[in-house]
Amino acid sequence: MSGKLYGLGVGPGDPDLMTLKAVKVLAAVPVIAYIVAKTDDPSKKSLARTIAAPFIGPDRTEIEIPIAMLEDAAPGAGIYDRYADVIAGHLDAGRDVAMLCEGDPLLFGSFMYMLGRLRSGYDIETVPGVSSLGAAAAAAGLALVSRRQCLAVIPATLRREDLQRRLSGGDAVAIFKVGRHLEKIRGILEDNDRSTGAIFVERASLPDGRVLPLADVADGSHYFAMILVPARHGENE
Repeated sequence: MSGKLYGLGVGPGDPDLMTLKAVKVLAAVPVIAYIVAKTDDPSKKSLARTIAAPFIGPDRTEIEIPIAMLEDAAPGAGIYDRYADVIAGHLDAGRDVAMLCEGDPLLFGSFMYMLGRLRSGYDIETVPGVSSLGAAAAAAGLALVSRRQCLAVIPATLRREDLQRRLSGGDAVAIFKVGRHLEKIRGILEDNDRSTGAIFVERASLPDGRVLPLADVADGSHYFAMILVPARHGENE
């Protein structure tokens, strides 16, 4: 009998935000898999593994999936193909596998790529987690939408013209994957008169997290960061 694959949302950073179900799965599965960013820094650790560490029992088989965070998705596709085969080998041997994902597995989550490769041949369950979006809003004390307002979820990696079009509306916006795109986003928001009230949230729920007005952010690249843009006052209230 084949094992079961779990896509396990471990939340945005604080281990206390992991769900009871995620903790129960971690207590039971013999194999865990997780993404490790492929960088020049050998000390770089998997955030998902770090979050889940208090709940990972001894004698687990661990599968590190090294992914370079590149704009070009082609190299990553080959890595997912290779490690889908590794995970399938464990499943075929009857071992359950949990793939750890920061936040929620299916909201910009890496698990979606394994789901697409393995869903036709195996029993798979996605365990949702507290998303970075919910954690960022909570950290900022910002209500995202109300009544008839809408929320746009936008990756900062889009081309400038696409971002310009999507950020020109009046409803609330959550901008993911800020990274090195901070100044591009800031400029577009200013051009569209959307910068007032915009909040920068970095590493929400973690001890070193930051929440501050976007106008006050002056430093570097921020991979685990989000920008929240409230709806214009009076828009669809």
